[in-house]
Amino acid sequence: MEQAVTQQLWIYIDEGDSQQGRTIASRIVDTLRAAGAPGVTVLRGVGGYGTHGVFHSDLLVDIPSRLPLIITCIDRSDRLQRVLPKLSELVQEGLIVLSPVQVVKVGRRAGGIFPSHLTVADVMNHDVVSVTVDTPVGELVRLLLERGLRAMPVVDGERKVVGIVTDADLLQRGVSQLPLHLQQLLPGDERAAQLAAMAARPEKAGDVMTPNPHTIPATASLAQAALVMAEHDHKRLPVVDGEGRLVGMLSRSDVLQTVANNFATSAEVLPGTGLGSAKTVGEVMVRDVPTVTPATPLIETLDRILSTPRRRAVVIDNERRVIGIISDGDILRRAMRPVAPGLLQRFAIWIGGGARPPELELVLKNHTAADVMTSPVITVTPDTPIAAAVEQTIAHRIKRLPVVDNEGRLVGIVGRAALLGALLGSSQ
Repeated sequence: MEQAVTQQLWIYIDEGDSQQGRTIASRIVDTLRAAGAPGVTVLRGVGGYGTHGVFHSDLLVDIPSRLPLIITCIDRSDRLQRVLPKLSELVQEGLIVLSPVQVVKVGRRAGGIFPSHLTVADVMNHDVVSVTVDTPVGELVRLLLERGLRAMPVVDGERKVVGIVTDADLLQRGVSQLPLHLQQLLPGDERAAQLAAMAARPEKAGDVMTPNPHTIPATASLAQAALVMAEHDHKRLPVVDGEGRLVGMLSRSDVLQTVANNFATSAEVLPGTGLGSAKTVGEVMVRDVPTVTPATPLIETLDRILSTPRRRAVVIDNERRVIGIISDGDILRRAMRPVAPGLLQRFAIWIGGGARPPELELVLKNHTAADVMTSPVITVTPDTPIAAAVEQTIAHRIKRLPVVDNEGRLVGIVGRAALLGALLGSSQ
């Protein structure tokens, strides 16, 4: 494997720099973590001056303390280049430097595939949004859609977690006919109509929430958090402090991202230190995969997609070689525009489990699977290590990977839940 080019990022700012009530330093750290940087260090100077020429120091008590901060990390050059535009937006006054480095050794503490020196607090999303039991359900859904979230914690007056509202809660309790990921694909006017209808409903968050949800302490290990997620099939957990107060949210993606970064740091920054002991994809993949061909009529393709909770169909040729993949959202985005007003919403409601619109066959009659499939497809083989498969899901922001043999023929599919469960096994 060719060794990746590595660089060291240096960012020099003032410790007092802030934006919208948060320090620029914390925003930079969150941005780098979201981009996949394997580790970030913030250093606080004891003295210095910038282009303004004013010297600050904690050695002189009569000078106000606005000391320099240095934020640094070492990562692959390609990843740092991708995140630079966002960092430049944050650093309005300061300096950003990239310098080449040679990585001599990457050591990892004992404790398996989950970095033992990291806790939930190191990985969680600190910028968490919550509601109270009295929040109108229309306001709750608006926040979910605006933030691109799939769950909302419910807290009391002391910010202690008393419940959680998920996409499934809204559907099961009849508040919404449409999954959130499909609502976000509706045109603005139809999405606004959906929100208006919900705003008129009498329910509050307390009426639709799942009470007393599973939470995870901020001090817990990542392995502990992964175990709770795997045992209860949760995609995300509210994070609480020692008093049970909400301090963050941890998603399955956050955990897998950390594992992928750990693997990438070892295997790509310094080849030969990868995680070869992890289980393989073939041990956890699902073999029963809905399939269609490029010529399969779209109405039949929809039936195949809705036949599985994974809401995916893999497109194969006559020799079962994978050439595409289709989700319910792909059809809504690519085959249903333009259509008569309201039909898109009725179609989305059908995908979510409602009644099938009678006009649907007419709208889709000239469409096939080839018209809406995503191609090419990121795939793995049965002997792909679990950690490598995790890295693929994170790098390409996909939830499921078709599994193919050496000839590219479909043999199964694997998702994030199965990968996380396998990681737990390999960390024992």
